[in-house]
Amino acid sequence: MEEMHFVYINAKGQVSAQSIFNVSHSAEHVQGICNVIKQLRTFRKDRVIKLVETADAASTFLMTVKESDYSHIQLSRPKAQKVTFDVCFTGFKKADKDRLIECANANGMTVRSSVTQNLQLLCCGYNAGPTKVTAARMKGVVILNENQFADFVKTGEIPEV
Repeated sequence: MEEMHFVYINAKGQVSAQSIFNVSHSAEHVQGICNVIKQLRTFRKDRVIKLVETADAASTFLMTVKESDYSHIQLSRPKAQKVTFDVCFTGFKKADKDRLIECANANGMTVRSSVTQNLQLLCCGYNAGPTKVTAARMKGVVILNENQFADFVKTGEIPEV
């Protein structure tokens, strides 16, 4: 099981030591189970200040980190439009799913009914099955709940838990 330890700066400028396991990667994000809260977390790769070998090394580096170590990291960026942005909704009641599909379409996203090779986002409801979630994790797809999806539509950034 792959582990990853790093120092990270979030959109609010807060610097922290992070440790995750069961790691999956996409082009712009890394996702894994947080060692502290035992929940799935998503991080932007371009906001990782330093990768280290252990959680202790991350904590140690955090104590010595200076602004010059992360001054090159852009905290906000304009929402980049891809040619297509594929999203899949699973585990929702029909009315909720229809509302989410309408929102995705209104924001230029392509809605898929299954986990495809080009899928970038899986939005899971209360009744999401493990098959789609596992398939998405294996392909490096970012997984969000409904509230995180709403934040993503507003800001263009994957929200933190």
